Amino acid sequence: MGAVFVWLVAREGFAGIRTWRWKKTNCEIINSYVGDTDDEEKRTGNFYFEVRYSYGFEGRSFTSDKHKRKPESFSDYSKAARLTERYRSGSSAVCYVNPSAPTEAILQRDNLLFPLLVLFPMIFVVIGGGGIYFVWRRKPSGQQATRPISDRAGSIKGQRFAFLFFLIFLIIGSAFLYGFFIRPVFKILSARQWPSVPCVVIFSEVKSHSGDDGTTYGVNILYSYEFHGREFKANRYDFMGGSSSGYSGKQAIVARHTPGTKTVCYVNPSEPTDAVLERGFTPGMWFGLIPLVFVLVGALGLIFSVRKRRQSTLTAGAAGDSLAFGTTRSTSAPVMHERAATERSVLNPKMSPLAKLLAMMAFALFWNGIVSVFVWQVVTSGRSGHTRWFLALFLVPFVLIGLGLAGGIIYFFLALFNPRPRLTITPGAVPLGETLRVEWEIAGRTDVLENLRVRLQGREEATYRRGTSTSTDKSLFADIAIAHVTTPQEMRSGAGTVTVPAELMHSFASNNNKIVWAILVHGEIARWPDVKETFPVTVLPSKRSRRGL
Repeated sequence: MGAVFVWLVAREGFAGIRTWRWKKTNCEIINSYVGDTDDEEKRTGNFYFEVRYSYGFEGRSFTSDKHKRKPESFSDYSKAARLTERYRSGSSAVCYVNPSAPTEAILQRDNLLFPLLVLFPMIFVVIGGGGIYFVWRRKPSGQQATRPISDRAGSIKGQRFAFLFFLIFLIIGSAFLYGFFIRPVFKILSARQWPSVPCVVIFSEVKSHSGDDGTTYGVNILYSYEFHGREFKANRYDFMGGSSSGYSGKQAIVARHTPGTKTVCYVNPSEPTDAVLERGFTPGMWFGLIPLVFVLVGALGLIFSVRKRRQSTLTAGAAGDSLAFGTTRSTSAPVMHERAATERSVLNPKMSPLAKLLAMMAFALFWNGIVSVFVWQVVTSGRSGHTRWFLALFLVPFVLIGLGLAGGIIYFFLALFNPRPRLTITPGAVPLGETLRVEWEIAGRTDVLENLRVRLQGREEATYRRGTSTSTDKSLFADIAIAHVTTPQEMRSGAGTVTVPAELMHSFASNNNKIVWAILVHGEIARWPDVKETFPVTVLPSKRSRRGL
């Protein structure tokens, strides 16, 4: 399907590019006007720019009625009216003639940016082709088992893919947000300076659009007005335009603007064909904020992916320095080990409570923003007496997940008011087989805590490439108690020690697998979100290993 759409877009794009090789020729506009469908049964509510012009080419005279290579219709009357102003009857203009078929001429050539649309279906071609390649490619027997994990995964590639994915999300969301909300807001602010002009309604109707997801409706009111001694027409009701579900609200507007009704419209003084009946905010404009969900998700995803990449780079660099005993990377690594083994370090949590709340809000807005569109379709179909029961049943699990995400927002919001732990460790990086001292201070109401547990955990993370998807497996290989206190005084501040077993693996980070050590602080609170904070720590190779360097 992607290849089919690539071919269709490419065919139209190349046909449009060829028009830029047509000969530029002077022409005379015979007549031009805005037309529509007179047949009531076939009325679409769209308008057409009708034009006829004459031109000479290679000593012969020709006439044409083509504005562009492909016929074009407009739901906004003013767009067609502006063309009649540009190509007035009896005026001179420039047309472009096909030298291989002089009877073919146009007034406007195709947009050269149109062929770039081929990049959108190309995404599906790449995904489909890549999926086929990874599914069907042959591998030598035993290759998968003998290759190390780090050769079978690609966390850096995954981070780049995530960055590109969220960037596309942000760009598309920003484009839709501009078109559906920001641009109408700018028009509303500009229209406050437009003069009011008496106008008369010519005809009005509720325009319907049928689709697979149901029928949507829009307001189509054609009215006439005079400005600077000339008569104009327009059919714009508000700056939002478009169509949406809900028939009754549109019908009420049309009922107030029956043919022959005298009312007031607002005219753009710099472009008299541009007019509107309602120049303020309308309830339907708030739907234009839906793309904001995609903008937020894209922006937060970009921030997260950039920070993740920086964290991976710093972690890999630190791990490279701390693990230099197995390589010849740096002769100063033992000095760094000795310094880290004596320094006292204050730890930062892996993710702050506010960051957890914002991440949950972003995901909940993204999920519920998409689901709400389909829920609204079910609601509107029920109001019209044709409830779409299959869609309603299909949406039940998605709605339940959305409610769970909303509950998650409440949970993490309440967690903002929890006591905050602060950890200090000595040494700042503990070697295997050595003792780590952990000191804690709890800021806030420690009297709400029932008990406090501090533990040291080691976890292995391995990233695999499976077909076209990337997955990460996590396995806990160490869980060592540091302290368990129950009195408010001990929970407010205290200290504990733990010896890291020498036979375990030190901290390690590569492109695809990691050994992660962290201190977990868990404070239980009755009928309230618990205190759960994770503080990453660095575990160095044993001193014996470093001496073996």
